[in-house]
Amino acid sequence: MSNQYTDADRAEYEADIDAIATDPTLSPEEKSEALTDRYEEELDAIDASFADGTDTATTGNAPATESVDEGAATDSVTEAAPTDAAETSAATEGEAVVADGAEPAGAASAPTYYSPRDVDADGNVDVVYSTVDGVDTVTHLDDDGNVTLTERDVDGNGTYEEAWTGVREDGTVRVAEDRDDDGDVDLATFIDPETGNPVRQDVIDGSQITETLLDTDGDGAPDTHLIDTDGDGRFDTVELDTDADGLVNEILEDTDGDGAFDVYTADADSNGDLETYVTADEAPEGLGNVSTYESNFPADDHYQDQM
Repeated sequence: MSNQYTDADRAEYEADIDAIATDPTLSPEEKSEALTDRYEEELDAIDASFADGTDTATTGNAPATESVDEGAATDSVTEAAPTDAAETSAATEGEAVVADGAEPAGAASAPTYYSPRDVDADGNVDVVYSTVDGVDTVTHLDDDGNVTLTERDVDGNGTYEEAWTGVREDGTVRVAEDRDDDGDVDLATFIDPETGNPVRQDVIDGSQITETLLDTDGDGAPDTHLIDTDGDGRFDTVELDTDADGLVNEILEDTDGDGAFDVYTADADSNGDLETYVTADEAPEGLGNVSTYESNFPADDHYQDQM
């Protein structure tokens, strides 16, 4: 094929993406636009490589996979095996599943299957089905051609173990992991695309967030650990690293579930031992409330719904 897509083409694409993502002169909006343009150029190049040979979009249907169900905090996987342009995955922006330890789809070679689909017949590509290095991939695009969600079935079992969103309204990219491959998300991480650092990470059990790590000072390391110890849907324990040494040196506990902290434990001399113990009765103004830390969650966040 005269226009064969090669490893060198892929390496050039990855280098361009890295250069855009790390360019300090570009604003987030400019980076997003540049990344989208470069992505579309790459799709055109891949398309051209198939034009000289066999276009797999005309030789078969998209790989049968399952897609992420919209709305639930657990991102339950529901079956969706599209066979023509009228059928597609039900996954939407903001809900994604990511495999433990998997690498992003960008680090791959030329696809062996590539099928762009105009699902709503408006003249724009809405979904691209592809197989890259043996991995079935679905890329979702909005009407402007921006990538809103990418999903991959990395182990070939018919469910998506890996996916990630575009930049959300809060400025983060949401990534999630189905660590036991049961179709439900076990860990959701919100990443700052500018730094690559996580700003929040949720542990999910069933349909509830049971633990959350927060980086409240933006130094790239978690400093606040929120825990729901009794499974009632609301955090009752807060562990704090107030001196950025990676160790917990303050703990606040709501022991009776009324939203107010009842016990405060601290390592006052930074020797690694939590030797200070104070109850709410001993604190004239109390020890504070769980709601102070719950304010880190937006009003439309799933945590607010489960309370």
